[in-house]
Amino acid sequence: MEVELLAHTGLAADMPAVPGCTEADSVVIYAISQCYRARPNPNMIRHCLERGHHSVFEHIHFTFAVRGISRACLAQLTRHRLASYTVESQRYCDYTKKPVDFVQPDTIAGEAAERYRAFIEQAQDCYRDLRAAGVPPEDARFVLPQATMTNLVFTMNARELMHCFKLRLDPHAQWEIRELFARVRDLVRERAPLTFAARAAEEEL
Repeated sequence: MEVELLAHTGLAADMPAVPGCTEADSVVIYAISQCYRARPNPNMIRHCLERGHHSVFEHIHFTFAVRGISRACLAQLTRHRLASYTVESQRYCDYTKKPVDFVQPDTIAGEAAERYRAFIEQAQDCYRDLRAAGVPPEDARFVLPQATMTNLVFTMNARELMHCFKLRLDPHAQWEIRELFARVRDLVRERAPLTFAARAAEEEL
């Protein structure tokens, strides 16, 4: 799995950052200052989280490129509907011409792993046979398993990311999506440290 931050909300060229703050945190702080007609202050972020005033965190967005997650993980990710997704198309990608890989969970080991790989190979062979028979990719894809790796770009605002972290970083969450959001969390903390540090502190209370 690879996760890369492609873009995030920043300030206009003529708009200064709040002293000591990143551009993303500054956007949130400026929004809060307008709401309360107050001078911009970094402490405003923690104040809003403690009071449940979370709409201010919808003003900053983050866009990620994700490569090498399973279609099973993708199905979980896209349940978070307050986001935008652009996903590799199995309809237009011909996997007899483009290489395709598969995710294998660590829990599938030993003899089970041999059976798993045999099934994956059988699915690949079936896909190639269907394409050779003239079946279009949009129909040949029906034989590809949920283990099939995919790539995508998705965008979420900070408020929705906070919600995802609460759900998907829980120990009971499935391992693959937990790993995905752990990497996302590390990336956004670099760009909006006050916003996401304040959220982490609130969850620890």
